[in-house]
Amino acid sequence: MPVIGTQTGNVIHALLAGLGVSTVVAFVPVAFDVLRCAGAAYLLYLAWTTWRAPAVLARDDGALLGRESPWRCFRQGLVSKLANPKMIPFFIALFPQFIRPDAGPVGLQSLVLGFALAGIAVLWLGLLVISVGKFRAALSGRTVFLKIANRLAAITFFGLACRLAVQRQP
Repeated sequence: MPVIGTQTGNVIHALLAGLGVSTVVAFVPVAFDVLRCAGAAYLLYLAWTTWRAPAVLARDDGALLGRESPWRCFRQGLVSKLANPKMIPFFIALFPQFIRPDAGPVGLQSLVLGFALAGIAVLWLGLLVISVGKFRAALSGRTVFLKIANRLAAITFFGLACRLAVQRQP
């Protein structure tokens, strides 16, 4: 579900870019700073929860879903994508190369491109998840490895939050 959430965020970013809203956020310092601070705060939250996460993997999908609702997983993916200010310049720089104003509404073209990008990402990440899932049984009993992985992920989230907090508008 986080993959569906992040890709929903991509579609929203694409639509906003097509409508010109992303351009406003990219070039209005206050809007950029608000988004930057929200993104950094969210990364700090992820760092904290990841650091505190237990070093266990659920033995089956039913147990995993018992801890995290699909809606919460979707929301976490969506928020992480929408709170990432680096996505705005990405869409502003990338999408205009593929949009032809004479071919119809720019917002609709941008939305279609966003869905195409999201579809490709869902397929790719889905295959990746299936592949990694094959190793789940081997990792489920290795608490030391899982604790180290959690701590490294938390440190990464913290580092990204710090980097984002000091980032200046592109």
